[in-house]
Amino acid sequence: MNPTLTIAALTIKEAVRRRLLLAFVAITVVIAGLSAWGFDRLSNTHSLTSGESHLAVPDALILFMFMFSFVLALSASAIASPSISAEIESGVLMTVVTRPIRRMEVLLGKWLGLAALLAGYAAAVCALEFGVVRWVSGFLPPSPVLASVYLFAEGALLLTLSLFLSTLMPAIAAGVIAVAVFGAGWLAGVVGTLGTSLDIAGLRTVGHVGRLLLPTDGLWHAAIYYLQPPSVVSEQLAGGGRANPFYAQAAPSSLYLLWVACWFLIVLIAAVASFERREL
Repeated sequence: MNPTLTIAALTIKEAVRRRLLLAFVAITVVIAGLSAWGFDRLSNTHSLTSGESHLAVPDALILFMFMFSFVLALSASAIASPSISAEIESGVLMTVVTRPIRRMEVLLGKWLGLAALLAGYAAAVCALEFGVVRWVSGFLPPSPVLASVYLFAEGALLLTLSLFLSTLMPAIAAGVIAVAVFGAGWLAGVVGTLGTSLDIAGLRTVGHVGRLLLPTDGLWHAAIYYLQPPSVVSEQLAGGGRANPFYAQAAPSSLYLLWVACWFLIVLIAAVASFERREL
């Protein structure tokens, strides 16, 4: 078998063995249960008209998916940050790289295994939440598959960054920095939205630069766009749009998606180069 695929399979087994994913699955089930209760109350309340309920359910779904996106990002950081540094400290990698396996194959195998694990988790999370909302309220996002893909891409981006940091520093430091950077990226997006609302060029620039340096917020807004009903987007465009961190006026441009792909490639190459120079 190809060494990269072998390392990927072993990485998946190790992540499952650590049972860390079980904790995130438990959190996911709890949030899904709370969302079922919340959407049931929202759909059957008599204090809202049918039109208001039609707008409230998609907005509530976006808020719940934001919580899931944070859980997904936290999961990505938790499983990737110790993948290199912890095995260096324990001496496990010393026995692996002395065999006819290149360091690049080890790192790419770990990335592939963790990304596959994250993809399965993201698919299960999105299917569970969309199914709950559909069952309780009858609402289904217009493009659930695309929304799920962008949520996974957001998590995969942080996974790649965490893996890179894992080649440079201890696991705890790598995990903390990755989560902090993720939060800073989202905050930069909020600042950019505030700049648009107040027409302050400097704040808008912060938002644009933040989405380039760490595209997680840009991918999150791409997911938002595909979670919104077309009627809501049309109404907002007719009204001149609105500055809201939980609203996306348009799908991401092809140029931005190209930059995201380049970002993945640059950080992954940097991780390989860093691991090649790391003393075991």
